[in-house]
Amino acid sequence: MDTNTSHSLLKVYLVEDSGIIRQRLHRLLGAIEQVQIVGEAEDAEPALLGIFETQADVAIIDMQLAHSSGLAVLRELAHRDVTVVSIILTNYATPEFKRECLAAGAHYFFDKTSEFDLVKQTIQHIAAA
Repeated sequence: MDTNTSHSLLKVYLVEDSGIIRQRLHRLLGAIEQVQIVGEAEDAEPALLGIFETQADVAIIDMQLAHSSGLAVLRELAHRDVTVVSIILTNYATPEFKRECLAAGAHYFFDKTSEFDLVKQTIQHIAAA
């Protein structure tokens, strides 16, 4: 009997230019049994390649990346019609950015300063579904 349960893991890809925030996300989400962090990137182009290659189920995306923006990632995911749940986690949580991100295809939009824990709750909910 095959006891490998990796097929049921929720594959999460981190798109964040801050190493400290990526480490925090790793600790926060790595503690969830049904979640596997499958990759990370600091910028749009390597993020898109990684999301495609790993067939990530969820991408957690910062708005401000090393040399581009999270909006570029969202727009390219939408353009390529990739099935991935997109979660924006940003310090730029203005109503204007939120509207723009949701219009570009984001499924969730969270403020890093006050809603970081909502990312964990959201991932737990998605993993349980």
